[in-house]
Amino acid sequence: MADDDDAAVVAAAAKAAEEACAEKACRAEEERLRSVAMDEYEAAHVAIWAQATAVVNVKALIPVILNQATNTYTKWRGMFLTVLSKYLLTRHVLEDEAFPTRPAWVQADCVMLTWIHGTVSGDLQQSLMMRQRPAREAWCYLEDEFLGQRESRALLLETQFCNFRQDFLMITDYCRRLESMAASLVEFDDPIGDRQMVLTLLRGLSGKFRHMVSILKMHRPFPTFAEARTHLLLEEMEIDARPPSPPAALIAAPRQTLVALPHHAMGRPLLLRAPTVCPLVDSREHPLVASMWPYGRPPLAPPAFTTVPQYGYGGSFSGVPSGGAYGSGYTAPPSSYVYGGAAPVF
Repeated sequence: MADDDDAAVVAAAAKAAEEACAEKACRAEEERLRSVAMDEYEAAHVAIWAQATAVVNVKALIPVILNQATNTYTKWRGMFLTVLSKYLLTRHVLEDEAFPTRPAWVQADCVMLTWIHGTVSGDLQQSLMMRQRPAREAWCYLEDEFLGQRESRALLLETQFCNFRQDFLMITDYCRRLESMAASLVEFDDPIGDRQMVLTLLRGLSGKFRHMVSILKMHRPFPTFAEARTHLLLEEMEIDARPPSPPAALIAAPRQTLVALPHHAMGRPLLLRAPTVCPLVDSREHPLVASMWPYGRPPLAPPAFTTVPQYGYGGSFSGVPSGGAYGSGYTAPPSSYVYGGAAPVF
């Protein structure tokens, strides 16, 4: 019985060793095949990688600087991946598999790190250089720095998106800002539908486009974001092409006032009409002011005061006999009437 147990243990150990050898051989074969595949892959891409190594100024390819203050991660990431695709290097930042024992891979990875460091702000560059990690880990660090705490960041960005207003932005810039925020929300797994994009676009329009809100809302079928932007661009061009409004016309309506001067040499006071100017009137507020006076001159306003000659004793007019300097048909008023002065004392 003991012999049978010993034989079973020996057989199990032999089987385990055999399985271990087979597994080891399988892993060795997989490693060999992967090495062959990498040799072929490097041979096929060595020329394009050499072009990437020759890039001196990466900012000419990626002009966006990644900055936490301006939150340009979405734009930076899109442009960076486009350049990486051009040089067939996306697997260095999007895949976890690495080949640190292959010189060509290490060289390409250093190129990626150089590009990342050259397109981020100073504080982010310092944080990355303190870690000294491969390109994949640097990429994941930046992704977590900008896309971490997804729920809180998505809520904040969605609030900014819904409350965004055009103000003094042109239609093109206004729509571009909305599209940029919508693209950032996609990164947080919170996509914005096209209908919501249009409603947010209409809600934030400035006052001069308010009439377009009703027009686009009544459009059937409801317009897409691209169609609404086109309509608004055409309206903006039409508004800009209109001639400027004329300046306010200031109209001065003349008014005359009677002014009494001292007695004339012949005894009659002189009554002169002194022109004055009434307050200025804004023709934009009173569009009919220019047509109020059909005869070319407005009627005279009541005089500010009127002075009449004083009559003296005996019906004489300031010492001038009746019918004298004023003609034969003139009759002086009775002496009991005195104008413009105190009553005589007898």
